[in-house]
Amino acid sequence: MRSEAIFRAKETVSNRYELCQTVAKATRRMHVASRNPQDTINSALEKIAGDTPVVAVKPVVRHS
Repeated sequence: MRSEAIFRAKETVSNRYELCQTVAKATRRMHVASRNPQDTINSALEKIAGDTPVVAVKPVVRHS
């Protein structure tokens, strides 16, 4: 279930914004056109929750 994967991934990336950015970037890099995007998101969350991170992500800083 995705909510369980989110809670496990949140142990690795505690900031919700950074977790969202990490999942989005990992999904874009991992996605294959023949797969459902939902499956790719679930895979990204599983990999983030694992021992090794999928991608190194810097937080996006927006200047006004």
